[in-house]
Amino acid sequence: MELKNSDGSSMRVTVKDYAFCMPKDCAGKTEIVEGVAKIEVTSVADLQEYAKDDGQTKEEIAAIKEPKSELVFEAKGVILQ
Repeated sequence: MELKNSDGSSMRVTVKDYAFCMPKDCAGKTEIVEGVAKIEVTSVADLQEYAKDDGQTKEEIAAIKEPKSELVFEAKGVILQ
């Protein structure tokens, strides 16, 4: 899941051990999340997988050639409002 921050940036949210999943129709809803935020380096392979999940073209996926340092959030719980 990706959360939009108030400054327009976004933050990737993961769930430890895939303990639960978010519904695909939660876009646009307000979420309350509990967990841990940290800076993480995401590998090229993972970035390409995320791009594939987002429906990007093969050319866009192939253009991803460097890892990315980003703020990520590991959720222990999520409430959708």
